[in-house]
Amino acid sequence: MALMVRTVNKAKWDMSFNPANADAITLCLKTKNNTLSFWVVESPEKVDDGVLAIASANQNLDAIDIVVVDSAEFEARDIKIIESVGRTACLDLASSHRDLAELNVRHLEGVSEVIASKIKDNKVVRYNMSSLRNLIEIAIDAKRINLELLHEGIKKKLSKQV
Repeated sequence: MALMVRTVNKAKWDMSFNPANADAITLCLKTKNNTLSFWVVESPEKVDDGVLAIASANQNLDAIDIVVVDSAEFEARDIKIIESVGRTACLDLASSHRDLAELNVRHLEGVSEVIASKIKDNKVVRYNMSSLRNLIEIAIDAKRINLELLHEGIKKKLSKQV
């Protein structure tokens, strides 16, 4: 079982729409080259690694909402999942990046249905700035983070200067 981790903006997912509202799709599921970025982890206990990969790639240290999806849910919808090197300051996690690939509008509808179901089931987890700072600082102490790749907006919000 592979779990796929991604940020969403929970506030954009108006659950009175079925299918998902357009803002949720255009803002949370923005594709590039017909791909959609995720981070893969092996178990629920490792979700923080996916969050660390995401948070250490961001420009700022702001609260984020995380959705976790079993890859089988995408595979059941014939959505192709490919390995790709991810952009993150936590280099040991770069190889855990995956793209949903060769997406078309039907695939995107399937992705939105999967994510909407997680939101309806209250399976979205909010990571506040403090918890993200803690994850990043632990990774810095463990020498997992390449400080040169960490954006200044994040460095400014760390408890200790790096």
